[in-house]
Amino acid sequence: MKEKILTEITNYYLQSRDFNGLPLRQLDNDQEDLICELIDEGKIEVLSSNFVLNPYIKSLKLDIDKEEQKRAVKDRAGSVVLYPTEKHLKSMNLFTEKPFTKMLMEGKEQLDILFFDIEILESYFQNPKYTVFSFDYRGSIVTSDDFVNEDLEGEYIKDFGIGYHKKKGNQERVVGVFLRDLAELSLNAQLKWKINYLEKQEDYCINSGFYDNLILGKWIDEVSIYDALLDEMKVINSMCNNMGIPNLFRKTFEPHTAEKPEDYRMIFLPTLKNYYAFILCLEKMIIHNINHKTFTTTATYIRPVDRKNEEGKPKGSLVMLEEWLKKNIITNENLDELIINPLKAIRKIRQVPAHEIYSNKYDKSLIKRQNEVILETYRAIRSIRLFFANYPGNKDIKIPKYLITGENIRIY
Repeated sequence: MKEKILTEITNYYLQSRDFNGLPLRQLDNDQEDLICELIDEGKIEVLSSNFVLNPYIKSLKLDIDKEEQKRAVKDRAGSVVLYPTEKHLKSMNLFTEKPFTKMLMEGKEQLDILFFDIEILESYFQNPKYTVFSFDYRGSIVTSDDFVNEDLEGEYIKDFGIGYHKKKGNQERVVGVFLRDLAELSLNAQLKWKINYLEKQEDYCINSGFYDNLILGKWIDEVSIYDALLDEMKVINSMCNNMGIPNLFRKTFEPHTAEKPEDYRMIFLPTLKNYYAFILCLEKMIIHNINHKTFTTTATYIRPVDRKNEEGKPKGSLVMLEEWLKKNIITNENLDELIINPLKAIRKIRQVPAHEIYSNKYDKSLIKRQNEVILETYRAIRSIRLFFANYPGNKDIKIPKYLITGENIRIY
């Protein structure tokens, strides 16, 4: 009878849609002692609504004392659900060609986070058949609308998160995915992810935002520096309106959504091609986007500068910005060092892909270089907003609190 109970629990788990446990209520009331023996033998384990919110799936690894499990069975308190243990399932030598489905078959937890080389994300970003929604610390992969009716091997990842090497931090990023999402992929898709599976899983961790949001259900107040920069640009334009001058930026972009320029993101594959694509995008968003009419307009307390130089040629946007700031702002700060030089650095880097033929190469140091560029760019744009805030009436402009404090802005 004990073997029959074990078989029933095991078959229910393996044959259910989502590797669900067998509710205790489906077994006779006189079988509690046999179930407790199976618990002692390490062949089954118990989840109860007294232990977890949803006992019908094994979501997270829990270390529940066997006596507590047996007490839940005998008392039949709340929803009590029975599972075969990982030890028992592995002894059955179960087989499937799908590597991640097999992990669930063998009793792994559904919300177990597995880590992969982050380069796998680049294959989806570069493939127009897929749309990658990336919110810096987390994202998802879906089929693009134009290809939704095609058989794309079921490559849908509901949630992925950015993870890190525990010792190297964000200088070595990885991608973390829930086992349950991976187990639902087709065979070919699972094999593609398996190739990128990192062997020393214990060396990596998922970022706190992903864990707190999706595992603990907490509201995340951290903001990516990429989104913070876009918010700064919007606030600056609002201040320009109050100052009676044209917007400094011709176009602004919506932060905190997936609707941002494609290359305006952290690079996943650290190659020169990807790094230069980011720099070109940043140059178009910031420097090429500067409105020269801002500097030629006269307003209260605002002195304009000439559009053309002594030779009668139009000045560049950075030249006009530098002249205009120095003409209108009194400060002990070095405006060149604070604002102009970081923006000039972007334009200097941009000269290589714009005017030269270069050889693409893989270089992990590009991750650090990108981080430095976005940090210096943010500081420059933030400094403009801080100077503009001193203009009469601009103190009434609504500014997101996190921009004022500067807290919780992160480079993931």
